[in-house]
Amino acid sequence: MASFFDRVLITGSGGMLGNAVYPHFAANYPSVLATDINQYNKRRRAPWLREEMDVTNRKQVREVMAGYKPDLVLHLAALVDMEICEEDPELSELLNVTATQIVAEEAERVGATVVYISTGGVFDGGKPNPPDNYYTEEDPVDSICVYGKTKHGGELHVRNICSKCYVVRPGWMTGGGYALDRKFVGMILDQIERGEKVIYGVDDKWGTPTYTYAFAKNLDVLVKTGQYGTYHMVCKEPGTRFDIAKGIVEVCGRTDIELQRVKSDFFQARFSAPRPPNEILVNQALEDLGINQMPTWREAFEEYIPRHFPHLMRK
Repeated sequence: MASFFDRVLITGSGGMLGNAVYPHFAANYPSVLATDINQYNKRRRAPWLREEMDVTNRKQVREVMAGYKPDLVLHLAALVDMEICEEDPELSELLNVTATQIVAEEAERVGATVVYISTGGVFDGGKPNPPDNYYTEEDPVDSICVYGKTKHGGELHVRNICSKCYVVRPGWMTGGGYALDRKFVGMILDQIERGEKVIYGVDDKWGTPTYTYAFAKNLDVLVKTGQYGTYHMVCKEPGTRFDIAKGIVEVCGRTDIELQRVKSDFFQARFSAPRPPNEILVNQALEDLGINQMPTWREAFEEYIPRHFPHLMRK
């Protein structure tokens, strides 16, 4: 049975995903409250932020929830930097596990449906022979990194506490435009902008990108179904980091750039956190509901790059 929400509260809405989720939900729901922490707001304040809410502060979360009375909570707030998570596991536990418990408990107190954004990093990546092997929502979880372990801890709290919840796992996130895209795609685009003539791409790590703007639209469709559970929400078709870099360069029309394949240890000094060799997700649960609207990552790049990085395009 379809459900409809009058008041939507978003945590951590100042980041890359919030940049896509807030505009979409604000355009399609009567009232949307965008929240984030004050320190983040001062550093890079998104124009849609309306309320300070530190998800580690139960008193503040309770006051905001009780005052606004959301019927849908989109919990985006998290520590997503994998290197910081490894260096400071206590901070990762606080922001990804404890904070999620607080949000889940206070959302349940006001009767809200909760959407928790998790990660494909909850899997150990040990399935051999990608891209032929991949992960569905039914596969057992066993992360090899602090980030994945703590995000799974958040999943457990949401499932155990919330009577109405969706756990949604994206893949390699891309979106946010020039100011907010600091993930892999943004790094490649930065190299193109700096005039790099050689770009290196890892070819021993497989995954599936998630385009934030398509994610926001498909998330909207999902929450209206009332079919609570765990869902993967990634672009169709897998690839290696090298494949993704190659696709970006091709969409930009940059025949002047050389692409070189490397192994993960090439970037070990910069990206020291363990990363699963196989993070390929498929949207089986969305397919079962007939609502998998995610594009291929190539289609996503063909929309995203010309719109947000037109100065990097060559005809």
